Amino acid sequence: MERCKSYFTSRNAQFLIDRIREFADSSATVELAAARLGCSPAEIAKSLSFLQRKAMTKAEAKAHQKAVLELRKQQQQQPSEEGSDSAGSTPAGSPTSALLDSTVVVIVAAGDAKVNAKKYKEKFLGQPKMLKREEVEALTGFPPGGVCPFGVNDNVRVYLDVSLRRFATVYPAVGTANSGIPLSTEELEQYASNVVEWVDLCDGWQSGGEGDGEEAAAATTADAETKKAANESAKVAEEIRA
Repeated sequence: MERCKSYFTSRNAQFLIDRIREFADSSATVELAAARLGCSPAEIAKSLSFLQRKAMTKAEAKAHQKAVLELRKQQQQQPSEEGSDSAGSTPAGSPTSALLDSTVVVIVAAGDAKVNAKKYKEKFLGQPKMLKREEVEALTGFPPGGVCPFGVNDNVRVYLDVSLRRFATVYPAVGTANSGIPLSTEELEQYASNVVEWVDLCDGWQSGGEGDGEEAAAATTADAETKKAANESAKVAEEIRA
């Protein structure tokens, strides 16, 4: 939490320090955080951490692949007398070493939202791979349950998901697994670290989902009532014929 406080101070946002709420009990999950903060689970701004190879556009990815193939071809054409130590080695700045370059992506999303793998892949040109629990603190700067977008490590890139924009106030953690802070989405965007952009990467939160379910339930009920009425009519017809 002290890391977040120092970050807010560096951003001339001391007023945010006064809003921080610290709890005696854990707020590490969406449900626990909502209970501690007195809000709905959806209003919790959860920070999801992914290990992502350096993002490239499709054109960059194509050029990168071509460069890798050319490099391999050059290596195969090298005379064997250059020595076994140099044969097959790859310069540090080569395309193949760039392939190993990675960064940490933190997606801040509503508590009821789930990252869509297809959307993620289209955005970052790779499958979503969440950080392992033992990697979280070293790579983000915060422990599991306390990851937030305030004062993250320099190589972390923060994306804000549009699922948060439904709410006037959202509640991210503040660097520990027993804390939270109320912010408007405008304040979140303004004071979060290393924000790249707003993205649409999550599903499961759209109001249409609930509406579709209600409509389906209503349709099922209507069908049942129609069948019941038809059965009753048939029964009456049989009695009349008798």
